[in-house]
Amino acid sequence: MASPTSWEFYKEVENKILWVNICAQDLKGVAISINKWWKTRYPEYKIRVVSKKEFELVKMQAEKKEQ
Repeated sequence: MASPTSWEFYKEVENKILWVNICAQDLKGVAISINKWWKTRYPEYKIRVVSKKEFELVKMQAEKKEQ
């Protein structure tokens, strides 16, 4: 099973979207872990796997909205 540091996520509550960035090279192992985690913890959310650049952009936009 992949370690918790092999991916990061951001939860967008109002649109019910989980933004996920995979940080590891073992995509298959990480994808299985993410899928299991997502289905058990956030089954009502949509999931979006994105690049690091897009992930950071989504987080920055959310922080600007909060200000």
